[in-house]
Amino acid sequence: MELTEEKYVETVRQVEDKLLHFLRTFEKLQEEIHLGRVGEAQVRLREAGGELFPALSAELTALSPPQSRQEFHAKLSEATAAFAEAYATFLSGKGQQFAQAFLDGRRAFCRGLYVLYNLRAQLPVLRQYWLLPSALPALAALETRTPGVEVPVGFSHKPGTDAHKQYSLYVPENYTPERTWPLIVCLHGGYGRGDDYIWTWLRPAKSKGYLLLSPKSAGPTWSVLNPPLDIRSIQAMLEEVCTTYAVDRKGVYLTGLSDGGTFTYLLGLSCTELFAGIAVIAGEMHPMVDPLLRRGQGKGVPMLIVHGAQDFIFDVAFTRQSITLLQKVGYNVTYQELPDWGHAYTYSINEQRVLPWFEGLASNED
Repeated sequence: MELTEEKYVETVRQVEDKLLHFLRTFEKLQEEIHLGRVGEAQVRLREAGGELFPALSAELTALSPPQSRQEFHAKLSEATAAFAEAYATFLSGKGQQFAQAFLDGRRAFCRGLYVLYNLRAQLPVLRQYWLLPSALPALAALETRTPGVEVPVGFSHKPGTDAHKQYSLYVPENYTPERTWPLIVCLHGGYGRGDDYIWTWLRPAKSKGYLLLSPKSAGPTWSVLNPPLDIRSIQAMLEEVCTTYAVDRKGVYLTGLSDGGTFTYLLGLSCTELFAGIAVIAGEMHPMVDPLLRRGQGKGVPMLIVHGAQDFIFDVAFTRQSITLLQKVGYNVTYQELPDWGHAYTYSINEQRVLPWFEGLASNED
């Protein structure tokens, strides 16, 4: 029997509550993951998830939505199935296979996020997930499209061309060409993708009014041994975006995680004219940077370096040595060491550390 609109909406609100709890739990685990404590993380996820997805799947399958909600219902079910896959895949990883399970689970999670984000107008409980708490009162204004704007807003994914590799782009929904907008270039970690890493920046960008450009590396990771390969690709992407949108060329910032952080050193110091500031998160200063440092290239570019004392990929001791070297030869470096963090995703780090630092640079210029 087909449900009334009111009863259907009431049931969906209950589904939203459960999904919101899962999204926040799964995100937090991805930011706190440590290879030495995988079992603990899986126990935490299992305790939070329990029989959530079999129950949700059964509930959504049993629902008979009103005619006007059938397409929405199919998409909500699709998103829920993707999150169920993410949950099961994360829990399935054992020993040396965990890293691949983590990546596969992450991709299923992001697949579900894209479907859910497109439904956000009909999911009022979940709207808070896409914004910083301070921006919630401005939700309606942030979601209101400017009349007459013909360029795409929200998420878009650009295929590779002869000039550049593929990239993902986020443009705030209230974009207008009547003013210029700051832009953050965010580089994924090794074996990552732009359409994945961009999610770690969605809340601050949407809340504060930034465009996001999240490139895909030419290979499985960034071309550290042949920097021009990915540098030229990212330059072409950035020029394409700046030609299409009203970007504040003096408000373009660069950041990257892990291998993306390592490449942030190379790209940021090689192309100092492009960036107002660069932020390296859990990256390593590769020997390929040495020629740039010897020339003093990029000394005028403010640099934030964030590293976890518990990093199990790039030892924090090496980063401390790099900081000492950079400061000794006159670079403008701010270092933040996180005593409890290892090497993982960067939601709260981007929101609470990197974006405020970028915004501090902008306010100093005003």
